[in-house]
Amino acid sequence: MPQATGSADDLDQIRALVHRYCDAVCCNDHEAFAATWAEDGRWEIGRGPVIGRTAIASAFATAMGLFDSVIQLAHQGTAILDGDRGEGRWYMTEYTRTLTGRNLFYVGAYHDTYTRAADGWRFASRTLNWFYQGAPDLTGAFGPPAGYTASAPAVWPG
Repeated sequence: MPQATGSADDLDQIRALVHRYCDAVCCNDHEAFAATWAEDGRWEIGRGPVIGRTAIASAFATAMGLFDSVIQLAHQGTAILDGDRGEGRWYMTEYTRTLTGRNLFYVGAYHDTYTRAADGWRFASRTLNWFYQGAPDLTGAFGPPAGYTASAPAVWPG
């Protein structure tokens, strides 16, 4: 994985962006989730791209409507910034309980691009590379869930 580059302040702001995203997921906060995205952002979690902040917010509401609770955690990550643009990768785990009472565990990595807006950094895109989805005891499927596509590279691009 490449070494993080950019000013310390910008890298801290990218970390805060990633953590605000996870917090919005955990709190099911649609407004906070939408605020992490650029107006023309692109969200790809395996069922086709969703483009534009409004469409992303709608897709988020639909996805979250399937769950009683979600806990998403961001782990190690890195970002490479160049002026007002950048890219990065962040590993994540997610623990969920569906409305039907099923417990699920997800592991993956988000491949991101960032853009600096007048009021701070936003996601220009987030593409999820699925590593595991299923029961917390790891008896589920490694790789993308059934019906999903592997839309992000398995290794760092370049």
